[in-house]
Amino acid sequence: MADETYDAIVIGGGAKGLITAMYLAKYGGMDVAIFERRHEAGGGWCTDEMAAPGFLADYHCNAVRPHYHLPTERDFPEWTGEYRQMTKHIDGHLGIGAIFKEDHSSIIAYGLKDDPTQERTAKSISEFSPRDGETWMEKVLDLIGVFTPVFAEWALNPPVPPGELDVLDRLMVDPKFDPSWAGKSLIGVLRDLFESEALIAMLVRAALSGGRPAGMPGLGVLQLMWTLGIALQLQNVRGGTHNYAHAAVKIFLANGGKMFTRHPIEKVTIENGTATGVRLTDGTEVKARKLVLSTLDPYSLCFRLIGRDYFNGQLLRRVEHLERRIACIAWYTWALKDPPDYAAAVSNPDLNDVDAICLISKDPEATLRETNLRMAGIMPSQLQLACFGAGATDKTRVPEGKTSLMTEQFVLPANCLSEEQWLEFKKSHAEAVIKHWQEFAPNMNWDNVIGYASITPYDVARSLPNMAPEGNWAVIDNIPGQIGKFRPIPELARHKTPIKNLYATGSAWHPVGCGAAWQGYNCYKIIADDLGLGKPWEGLPW
Repeated sequence: MADETYDAIVIGGGAKGLITAMYLAKYGGMDVAIFERRHEAGGGWCTDEMAAPGFLADYHCNAVRPHYHLPTERDFPEWTGEYRQMTKHIDGHLGIGAIFKEDHSSIIAYGLKDDPTQERTAKSISEFSPRDGETWMEKVLDLIGVFTPVFAEWALNPPVPPGELDVLDRLMVDPKFDPSWAGKSLIGVLRDLFESEALIAMLVRAALSGGRPAGMPGLGVLQLMWTLGIALQLQNVRGGTHNYAHAAVKIFLANGGKMFTRHPIEKVTIENGTATGVRLTDGTEVKARKLVLSTLDPYSLCFRLIGRDYFNGQLLRRVEHLERRIACIAWYTWALKDPPDYAAAVSNPDLNDVDAICLISKDPEATLRETNLRMAGIMPSQLQLACFGAGATDKTRVPEGKTSLMTEQFVLPANCLSEEQWLEFKKSHAEAVIKHWQEFAPNMNWDNVIGYASITPYDVARSLPNMAPEGNWAVIDNIPGQIGKFRPIPELARHKTPIKNLYATGSAWHPVGCGAAWQGYNCYKIIADDLGLGKPWEGLPW
């Protein structure tokens, strides 16, 4: 392309960059260009026909919560209007359940849509502990009532400046909470609330799906919020999460934005400490009148796009040593002739319709041991498997009369094994999953499998460089010191860099890594304050 000039240049057309670009174009009135190295925009919003012909699989962001896109739904009427078929949610059917390998007993935490009073959930829990059933009825809906506005205020506003208390800090002085929870792990908080190890085991495994280990001190309250959201408010995107990318691109282009795919950026151009544009890998230089926005991971931002000379030593050390080993996952999408028929469904037929089911041990420490093994560089041999059923509830993802499910097992980072070892693992893990699955559902044999798509950290690191070299689902891990106002590091948390007019966002920014609109929206808020741009949120809590 010839040399050009725009008001704003966005490096990367992933989920967060698309959201910020939408706001810059519509509410900032800017001439905005996105430069994306891949053949299409979307980043982690990615869906492909993978397991077998006609079967669609999300291979990164694969589920949503009701609060993921509150700003876009409010500020872009076309998001839920003209493009509704691209952004339509399908509610999870029956929440989350667990079948325990020791005796095939089970628990179901029914979703709020199917069980608004949570009486069915309490009845299921009471089979293990009547007291826990009562506790669930007495406390869970109250906790959700407290958590929902708190989480929205926290996630949908930029992080507070260093030294200030945020809404999560203030929550800990709420009389509903034991102040010791602030320093506890999720398993510690759950053991304060419940006596049944089986119930705790289910909630601990559900929490791991958010990429946050349940045994890590200081995460208990945030983990409890997230886990109840997973258990009770699961949703999927009709036709796959890549439909979000289609809607976002259409809105961006309709507001005058320019999209350039297969245009990788090599460097940010800097003059007198100010970002003035970018240089593409082919040598083309593109100028930015007002700002440059990076959506790359912190390491690529500091060490590749900018360079060491612009940062102090402590900042560089913090970025270099960000933790990225924990949220590494083997996600396999299975094209099936028939859905699993769980043996435990004889006593509770609802198990065959649960959207997310954990096939695990009653011992909650089993999931913690799995995490500890992985942190020690050892591939877990005992599966703590979770199965998700987007293809069972969304018939647009599968051929008529067929179904598909995704299995999730946390594994080693991509850079712990060689390419040859990962290719062997992709086959051996498939065998291990079928063997494990068949212990719970006898019809889950290879005769029932039409095909499968194996996405491992190795595949993630190759397809989404933001998540390399570990292949980390959250880019950086969601752990204390790397969430909220500290994410990715305090010096970069408010979307600004030491370079004037150079901003940064992405899943490695506040509040946590996931496929929501939050980071892109919050980044625009910071830019709008700096440059006096339009603020559709004025007068609102977020």
